Amino acid sequence: MTHVNTAKLFNKGKCLILAYDQGLEHGPTDFDERNVDPEFIFNLAYESRVFTAVACQIGIAEKYYHGPYRDIPLIVKVNGSTKLAKINPISTPICSVERAMKAGASAIGFTIYDGSPNEPKMFHEFAKIVEQAHDYGLPVVAWMYPRGPSINDADNQVLAYAARIGLELGADIIKVKFNGDEQNLQWMARCAGRTKIVISGGEKQDEMEFLNEAHKVLANGAVGLAVGRNVWQSKKPFSIARALGAVVIDGKAPLEAAQLLR
Repeated sequence: MTHVNTAKLFNKGKCLILAYDQGLEHGPTDFDERNVDPEFIFNLAYESRVFTAVACQIGIAEKYYHGPYRDIPLIVKVNGSTKLAKINPISTPICSVERAMKAGASAIGFTIYDGSPNEPKMFHEFAKIVEQAHDYGLPVVAWMYPRGPSINDADNQVLAYAARIGLELGADIIKVKFNGDEQNLQWMARCAGRTKIVISGGEKQDEMEFLNEAHKVLANGAVGLAVGRNVWQSKKPFSIARALGAVVIDGKAPLEAAQLLR
């Protein structure tokens, strides 16, 4: 097996992913006239110079990940779902590892809804993806999202379990939610072992609140964030990107980083 190289997804040991997989998962309701254009997102990542990777689905990667944008590591999501189907949570393969590599992927992304009745199928597919990706030396980033009947995705034990599942299944990095409990995040990081944790940016927040949260998660075991809406829904996306980079990559205090917002 080829050595799995995660280094290109990190800067100074930190990971800051610009996520743009919402178009498939949520539909265009998250977008406006500016950020609906994938060209704008890749330009944001390229010009701000703070993101260690961009994550998107294969269709966007093939059509927009060209030219100077290739300087930014790419994470291609190889499974996906929409919110239209009223079925138990499941994210099915829509792209092969080989196709993702042809599009320029530096890493493979995969969503798992642990706790769903469809969990066994996703585990089965994920096992194949990890084996294929690692054979090519590509790291795998798992979106670990507890979801399903009677699942509380903000519960401490559920989140810690999700972190452990990512380690047990062979993910190199896991994207998980943060429920605000700092001690539990420390426990999640312990449960994940040598698998790195990045925190989901979630819905749009106040900018200062968001910078404070970024600082908090880094102080409690996460190695970074995977953020989308809190950057590209902002009225000043380049400014918030640079401020976020100052906190995550450079380790600056939120108040100091906030100077970049002005």
